[in-house]
Amino acid sequence: MRALLRRRSVLWPAFVVVHLVLAASNLAPGVTGNSFNDVTGFYRVWAENAVHGFGWPAIDQPWVYPIVALVPMLIPLIGGSAGYGAIWLLQVSLLNAVAFGVLITRPSAPRVRAAWYWLAALLALGPVALGRLDVVSVALAVLGVVALATRPWLAGVLLALGTWVKFWPAAIVLAVVVAAKERWRVLIAAAASTAAIIALAWFALGARYLFSFVGQQSGRGLQVESPFATPLLWAAWARIPGVKVYYDTGIYTFQVSGPGASALTHAADWAMPIAVAGAVLVGLVAVLRNAEPRYATAALALALTVGFCAFDKVGSPQYHAWFAVPVMLGLMVSARRFALPAWLVLASTVLTQLIYPWFYDALLALHPVMLAVLTARNALELIVFAWALVALWRAPSTKGSSR
Repeated sequence: MRALLRRRSVLWPAFVVVHLVLAASNLAPGVTGNSFNDVTGFYRVWAENAVHGFGWPAIDQPWVYPIVALVPMLIPLIGGSAGYGAIWLLQVSLLNAVAFGVLITRPSAPRVRAAWYWLAALLALGPVALGRLDVVSVALAVLGVVALATRPWLAGVLLALGTWVKFWPAAIVLAVVVAAKERWRVLIAAAASTAAIIALAWFALGARYLFSFVGQQSGRGLQVESPFATPLLWAAWARIPGVKVYYDTGIYTFQVSGPGASALTHAADWAMPIAVAGAVLVGLVAVLRNAEPRYATAALALALTVGFCAFDKVGSPQYHAWFAVPVMLGLMVSARRFALPAWLVLASTVLTQLIYPWFYDALLALHPVMLAVLTARNALELIVFAWALVALWRAPSTKGSSR
């Protein structure tokens, strides 16, 4: 079996099978319900409204996403309303194919291992792996981490583009700036790309709401999947007066309210910046101790990426698509050391698919088994975050390495 998995010729058939399975699960969702609704509903409507003169998101009206996210939403319009979903799936599958092809162009054992892990992570997440905007940012981030060792300037460009699709690749950029030898070339390229995007959007497109995505999350309550909402969900199951799950029609998510919700929301607002600052501080200490740069970069990227989800008040299932990228980087650096978080991330991703879309209704109905699954999933996120910090603190040293 190991010899089979090492064969490059098997990788592409496996890639095709995985994407066909995921595409079919979105086009014919069955018991998965409306798991593809973000694409055929929100993305399609935003794109159609824009081209028909009802306002361009991030340009003349506020939007929850950075402006480059418009590009992958507009392209599927070539298939019309009826074909929007199919073209979306074709588009993101081709983008994944490009990233996958670049990853295995040099079929070394570390890259082959990372490729198999990415396919496993896609299957573990299920329909959401292709049915959300995050798939675009993940593919760009994969291209970025592959380019990091040989073309750091290109890595900076790709990671910047990914950040302007969905903000999370900024975690990898930050990790590189703190710990990698290539920090300056990546930072300069990322900054130049960001400046170019801002200039184009601001001066050419007149994007008055270019930065509106920054504040769009601030008014949200506790989404049911967030670790901060877990105590309240158990309180609702125990029928504590005033605690309930409700649907927020403004942002189209299920949230939880009741005694303590305001305090937990406030705690979540502070928890993420504190977690990020703490991870960066540990990373800086590791650098001062002459930690091996690639290992420290991978560990810090994992801590920051998982921290963006574990300490957030949203915690949507598609966020787990992010986790594969820093794990892949870690597996390419040290498969033995990153084996544990790789398995933990896969386990949490499988639980995420069980939560959404398969048994989401049961979760909303406060079924104790699904509450236990959600609690376990959220606990795994915190465990992976803690592992990354410990791994960073104990990072192997490379005396005299140039930085």
